Parts: sequence; structure tokens; C-alpha cells
Amino acid sequence: MWEEYYAVLRHLPDWLKKPVPFVAESVSFFRESGAESILDLGCGVGRNSIYLGKNGFNVIGVDISRHALKKTKARAKIEDVPSVTVLCCSMTNLPFVRQTFHAIISVSVVHHAVKKDIQRTVNEIRKILKRDGIFLTNLLSTTDCRYGSGEEVEEGSFRFLEKFEVKEFEEVHHFFSKKEILRLLEGFGCISVELIKSGAEKPHEYWKVVAIRAEAKKARA
Repeated sequence: MWEEYYAVLRHLPDWLKKPVPFVAESVSFFRESGAESILDLGCGVGRNSIYLGKNGFNVIGVDISRHALKKTKARAKIEDVPSVTVLCCSMTNLPFVRQTFHAIISVSVVHHAVKKDIQRTVNEIRKILKRDGIFLTNLLSTTDCRYGSGEEVEEGSFRFLEKFEVKEFEEVHHFFSKKEILRLLEGFGCISVELIKSGAEKPHEYWKVVAIRAEAKKARA
């Protein structure tokens, strides 16, 4: 469905040209931690990848949509950001060696799966993060207004139509409690789990999560 959407997308809406706020706000944190290499997991058309590249990081954007990656690559060239490269792959099978990245970001991607695939994705992320590497993501909250909509495919996961610009897609969404996130990130040092809202009318509710790959650190909210 995303391949179909990006294949016919001729002009990017303004919001897809800008980074999401919590990624932009994390630049100083990445710098202070000494991060150099960042993976943008589910990069889409590169709104966050290009922003991070412009701020001096070496970024690899991965996505399952080849059309989205073509657009990211073209934008990076036009905007003269050679530090951004792209690769087509699934989030459950990331083709990188152990401890490759200083940081991994993933915006509105990981929760679009059933629980077993979410766990596989987190296992992949843990594997390819460097020691003390940063994982920054947002995950749907059970307090979101869409929780319980559509067809329940398993506990906490629902399949329903979601509007994206002028199209509607049927997609799986998993909704998390804070407790479930801490279980999911066992083996990380979870330093922040914060509820954030997105949108004006019936705002969607997400958990902004920052986790450190450091087994010695205890998870805390």
C-alpha cells in the first residue's frame, strides 16, 4: 500500500518536507552522546533523514517502499546532503552487522505490525546498535482515540482504515501501555517514556520513547 502511495505522489506536502518535532529536538542529545551514524528505520521520503544529514550525521534511511527511497535519494541530491544513503529492506530483517549504529530512529513505523513482528524488530535494533547506542521512537498509546477500532487481530492490535493525505489504507496498528513498552525494551536502559499528542482534531496519542542499549542500566520511566 505504501509503495502504491509513493508511486503516484508527485509533489510532497509541506509536512513531509519537515522533520517531526521530537527528532529535531533530539539533535543536541545525539551530538552530546557522540553519535555519528544514524539509521532512520522506515524513512519514507526522508523528512528526518535529510534533516539529520544536514546537521552533520551520517544517515542510512531504510524502507520497504522503493519509490519512497527514490524520492529520498533525489531530495538528498537536490539539497546537497551526501551523508544520506538509502536501502530497501524490512524492519524485521535489517542487513547490518552487530553494533553498526550510534543511534536508530523510527517514526510511526514499529507499531504497524503484530506483536511477534514488533519483538523481532526490537531484537534487530538491539543487535545493530552500538553499546550505549540510542533508540528513539514513537509508539501508539492505548489512550489513543483509535484504540479498539476496526478488526481486532490479537490483544492490543487492530486493523482499520487510516486516511493518509487523499488515500485510505487498511493497516494493522498495535497500541501500547507504558508497562508493555518497558517489557518490550527489556535489555535496554529505558530513560524516557513520555506521552505526546499529534494533530489538532482528535489528536493521536503516542509514547515518545528513548532507550539506551546498555544492559547494565535499569529501565525507568
